[in-house]
Amino acid sequence: MAASADVRLSVLRNSAHLQPQSLLVYRLRPRQNDSQKLESLTLNELRRRVRQNRVSFPSQVPAFPKHDRPDVQVKAVQLYFLFGWSCNRIAQRYGLLRQRVQQILSTWKRRAIEMGYIQEIPPAKDIPPAAPSQPRKRIR
Repeated sequence: MAASADVRLSVLRNSAHLQPQSLLVYRLRPRQNDSQKLESLTLNELRRRVRQNRVSFPSQVPAFPKHDRPDVQVKAVQLYFLFGWSCNRIAQRYGLLRQRVQQILSTWKRRAIEMGYIQEIPPAKDIPPAAPSQPRKRIR
């Protein structure tokens, strides 16, 4: 027992002079300012903005039938954007490849943005205040 305590103390004494090193962080895409276009957002970034209420999202998820299977398309969109499921989990549920699920979600995202279903919500400080309302006159 005493030998193991001596080893621990010597390790602690020897490691005391070591300086903490910062971890390397790799980014796939450089961060851009908030004025970036919605089309350039990745699926993950768009999901984060939807969940933070920074981007509008339709309450009735539209299906674009010319592109993919509409039934899987709507369910995959809901599971990914609203419930936070991963593409792998959705793929396992519907018997698809992960890449196919990503393709379905990317196509849906592009079409939804083109048709105006998804729009950026401006911060509250950028919204001009409403004009003061005039008191209504009562009709007797």
